[in-house]
Amino acid sequence: MQLDWFEYMATFQKRNGRVTATVRIKPSPPKSKTFNTLRDAKAWAQELEVILRNEKEQVFDHIIFRKALEQYRDEVTVKKKGVIQETDKINFILKNMNCDLSLRKVDKEYLINWRELRLQKVKSATVRREMIVLSAFFTWCIDVKTWLTKSPMSGVKLPKDSDHRERIISDDEIEIMCANLKPEMVYLFLFALETGMRQSEITGLTWDRVFISKSYLQLVSTKNGRPREVPLSKKALDILKKIGIKEIGSVFNIKSQDASTAFMDARIASGLSGFTFHDARHTAATRIALKIPLLDLCKMFGWSNPKRAMVYYNPTASEIASRL
Repeated sequence: MQLDWFEYMATFQKRNGRVTATVRIKPSPPKSKTFNTLRDAKAWAQELEVILRNEKEQVFDHIIFRKALEQYRDEVTVKKKGVIQETDKINFILKNMNCDLSLRKVDKEYLINWRELRLQKVKSATVRREMIVLSAFFTWCIDVKTWLTKSPMSGVKLPKDSDHRERIISDDEIEIMCANLKPEMVYLFLFALETGMRQSEITGLTWDRVFISKSYLQLVSTKNGRPREVPLSKKALDILKKIGIKEIGSVFNIKSQDASTAFMDARIASGLSGFTFHDARHTAATRIALKIPLLDLCKMFGWSNPKRAMVYYNPTASEIASRL
């Protein structure tokens, strides 16, 4: 049985106790969906007709900010290398920001108010990262979906980024940490100090990318998206040999998040403070910079701009004075 109502450009067909609604508005292809009740079918058809008519006329007032941001998360963010971090940021925004308004009503004033509210609660660098995600979302709305013609982020000043860290882990701190870490974490920590690799790079390392005879390993997935080869010092090679060299499998059988937790727990248990696992990369860069030329250091650490060396090379004034 087919039912037609003049107020809808849709058809409704009853079958097996359910109702299938079909909406036809050119140039869009027909869209159908089945419901348990006629009321639900009519409500869906009415909403869809508004959307299709608006899209046909290039009017997008019906696009809700929340729905658009969820679509961006599910279609774009999921394909990014930093999917976990960006998804967390988007989910936080969806939960804490008023997103139940038309996308076209999100303007400069709205975003500035959000920025100022967030700055009262968290560091400027955190707010900056959240707003960079929003900026990318609005660009997608313009370039891919054509829902907007101009980004509401235009003219919105981003909060300043945090000053780069200059924390070096001292020899005494390293010794104390090793006494409070489990053996596998000791190897992981010392390996970071020898190679300058990021924690995620180390925990994701597999034996098929380690070339002991040639004293280097290969990283396929890195923060900047470019693969790199990391030379291995004698101490780094010794660590791998103590672990037990294999042909396949993970070098360090520990997940990145578990490594973070274990490191922080050991630091607290040691009565130490002021440094994180990532400071091992700063420490490594500061040590290794004294042994190899600048360009070699950049190659090893994966820096395309030599200025990055100044972020990670952090000797104290006294250490520099001792070499004068």
